[in-house]
Amino acid sequence: MLRRLLRSTAAFSPCASPPPPVVSIHASTGVRPQRVEGPSRRLRLLTRLGWAAALLLAASSCESVTPSVSPRPSGSAQVRLELHAGDADVWAFSARIQGALAGAGTLEDCAIRVGGDVFPAAIEQQRFFADIPLIEGENEIVARCREASAGDLDSPPVTYRVRLEDTPRARARAALAGGKLVLDATSSEPGERSRAEIVAFDWFRLRGGAAPEPLGQGARLELPAPDARGHALYELRVRDERGRGDAARVAPPLEATPGATAPAWIDDAVLYGVVPPFFGDPPLQSVRAALPAIERLGVTAIWLSPLFAAPEGDFGYAVTDYFSVRPDYGTEQDLRELVDDAHRRGLRVLLDLVPNHTSAEHPYFREAERRSNRAHTFDFYDRDDGGEPTHYFDWEHLPNLNYDSAEVARWMLEASLHWVRRFDIDGYRVDAAWGIKQRRGELWSPWAAELRRVSPHVALIAEASARDPYYLQNGFDAAYDWTEELGHWAWKDVFGAPRGIAARLGAALATTAARPERTLRFINNNDTGARFITRHGPGLTRVAAAALLTLPGIPCVYTFDELGAEYEPYGGLAPVSRPPRGQLARHYERLIRLRRGVAALRSPGHLTVHAGGPDDEVFAYVRHGDDASRFALVVLNFSDRPVRKRLIVPEPFAAHARGGLRDALSGAQAASRLRAGALALDLAPWDVRVLVPR
Repeated sequence: MLRRLLRSTAAFSPCASPPPPVVSIHASTGVRPQRVEGPSRRLRLLTRLGWAAALLLAASSCESVTPSVSPRPSGSAQVRLELHAGDADVWAFSARIQGALAGAGTLEDCAIRVGGDVFPAAIEQQRFFADIPLIEGENEIVARCREASAGDLDSPPVTYRVRLEDTPRARARAALAGGKLVLDATSSEPGERSRAEIVAFDWFRLRGGAAPEPLGQGARLELPAPDARGHALYELRVRDERGRGDAARVAPPLEATPGATAPAWIDDAVLYGVVPPFFGDPPLQSVRAALPAIERLGVTAIWLSPLFAAPEGDFGYAVTDYFSVRPDYGTEQDLRELVDDAHRRGLRVLLDLVPNHTSAEHPYFREAERRSNRAHTFDFYDRDDGGEPTHYFDWEHLPNLNYDSAEVARWMLEASLHWVRRFDIDGYRVDAAWGIKQRRGELWSPWAAELRRVSPHVALIAEASARDPYYLQNGFDAAYDWTEELGHWAWKDVFGAPRGIAARLGAALATTAARPERTLRFINNNDTGARFITRHGPGLTRVAAAALLTLPGIPCVYTFDELGAEYEPYGGLAPVSRPPRGQLARHYERLIRLRRGVAALRSPGHLTVHAGGPDDEVFAYVRHGDDASRFALVVLNFSDRPVRKRLIVPEPFAAHARGGLRDALSGAQAASRLRAGALALDLAPWDVRVLVPR
């Protein structure tokens, strides 16, 4: 013991020259001076050594002092120790730390220090590595290795910032048993890292915008069975012995078909796509100011185009930070007020999530490009056999993420949960969902399940073809009205020529017949270029809008469609010129009101009655539910010519229409009577009829 203490004090001998300051290079902050031991510290150390050590030191001559081999930080000798990674964000509670000896030499022993903990490292020639546990927040990491001739060497420190919160995970279940509602939290889990015991379970009932109603405590709670008309939502809040908490929600089993995951509201949804800067400046405040007009239109939900941080001027699909609102749109408070105001008006709010890729300007990608495979984030990006980042189409500025990395999957999950938990948003339109399916198809189901653990009423819409059953089978509630070709709108060629529209529309609809009610339909969105009214004129726009809002599916009206605004979505992020509210807006309002008021228009039932022919452009179909007595016959004239048409109404609908039909869209009370199951109609140019039994 005394010999070891003497060795450690030899460098402090008054005969020795003062050591120069030792400097190491810190990955993110540059030069960081290390603390140098001063004379007062030497005296305190000698006092602690006691009289024996003092006598031995005093008896030694300056020439006889043997210098100790003290640890040498990187850069202080011919050989140095290096960690391969620099400072980094980490989306896990452990990481593999790797490094190497720079220069000639032999490593004999290595360890990794994280805070006050030390972990042995494996050695392979001049390289070393160790899988080490990390704690939430900042972890300073230093490697120390012994080199055969140079002695102990320390690496410069790096900081790994764990971005996860070490909280418990609440899991709520609801079941009916013996006339009781049983709320069960026994599957809740302790924190991943701490494994701290959960000590509190609190239950609440949520109703609309009212304050949460406390129901009781305990891992299992029995309550009277709820009223089926109550539409209650139950929230579980758990807390562990460290005071960390989490919340989960569950819908009572009366509200949905057992085994169903889609929120009930999606089947009645009319979506309104919102590009915030098109509404004014500042964008989020301008959207909030427009909510009364959007509410009057009658839609049930708004979909905000990407509003996460992105390069200046970008539409939003080149994300540089998934956890912040882009400053040119507004603040987090602006978004919170927008969401709260929308909810007060009965409007759901969906965000546009971009999980397939990041911007090439994202800090993670820039670090990976700068440090290559020495960057912790190098494996965050999908790469070809040559190590180059992959991308789709000509999106060279949008490198694909690597979902073989558990950290990337967790990063995107946490980003998704962030906006649900903190802003109470109602779901996501998921950009390029098809890309992740191609690379990591098993990702979506657990991702959707985790979101619904936190909020069972979130809606998830895949930017992918609804013709592929994969998406509805893997957690999504709807997908796009695309062909099998990526990004190809199923209706694009329908309106390409003035003749044959009805027949082409019928053919396009037949391809989504399997689950048409879960098809997101549109005549405009962010990718359709010039607006429909610009390409086809107001008359055809009027009829196409009627088809959009009366066919099975989830209709999406895009920014200022109802006003007939003309613009290119990617033409710049500035307020667009919008015409005054006129006949087209009133047409949209009547159609949306009719869709929400006539159950048959929200049902999946669809039967084509007439799909046009070589000499006419009339398209007609019956919308119905399980009850044939409640149906709507929709008749559309896709031409600029008046048409007289005789339509055969199929049984059993004809049996319920013998008393006549009325036009629910115009409100006309004049009866249209069937004769021998047929209906004769005189249609004006661009005419729309929605006929229901009188």
